[in-house]
Amino acid sequence: MNTEPSFLSKNRIKELARLKQKDNRLQEKLVVVDGFRTLEQIKFYGINPLEQYLLEGMQPIPIWDNIPVYYISEWDMHKICDSEHPSGFAALFPIPQAQKVNFNCAFYLDRISDPGNLGSIFRIAAAFSIGTLLLSPDCVEVSSPKVIRSSSGSVYKVPFQQANISELKALKGRIILADAHKGQALSKFNFQPEEKLIIVLGSEAHGISSEVSSLTNEALHIEMSSAIESLNVSISAAIIAYHLFIQRNTNNLTK
Repeated sequence: MNTEPSFLSKNRIKELARLKQKDNRLQEKLVVVDGFRTLEQIKFYGINPLEQYLLEGMQPIPIWDNIPVYYISEWDMHKICDSEHPSGFAALFPIPQAQKVNFNCAFYLDRISDPGNLGSIFRIAAAFSIGTLLLSPDCVEVSSPKVIRSSSGSVYKVPFQQANISELKALKGRIILADAHKGQALSKFNFQPEEKLIIVLGSEAHGISSEVSSLTNEALHIEMSSAIESLNVSISAAIIAYHLFIQRNTNNLTK
């Protein structure tokens, strides 16, 4: 197979530029992702793109072998990538696909609208082995390039699915709300590996919806100084995920 770089046509550039819009991404089921480190991590997860794009004038050293490589001008790189300062590397991928999996530990993300926060939580879930992410219908689109970059490609690694209130209830898990002040202290919370645990995290702007809150009387909070009222949702997710990760590993070692 010939993997020597060639140039994209103007029509092809227009087709790729259309993928910056959510509706077009979802219709075509394709997304352009840029950033060398993100692409390297996606490769580590065993995901292959359909095409690779290198900035014109760079040494033609593609990230993937045996995947078509195309040169592209800096102007056109800006057209197809949504980041403010695209790197010299980009690639075309199928959008991440939702999947239902069995789990004993999940995060339910209620109305997380910031792409950076959602992407960071995917990355955290990958780092600390959260079984799946359950997304409320009002969460930001997972296939957004900003989410994919913020996740360092973890949207292709961590299972996720959308779940409304009825679907969340149908999972029959132990639902616990992450709260800034109420409930049990995280340091005293003991995770039982045999149970199906669902930790609910809400957006900073809106918190956890009343519909989700009505599903449980259980809550937990992260102990911290009174100097600050609350933490960013992705920071809270990281602290909780790390606590659960350590507990699971400790339980495994003591068996």
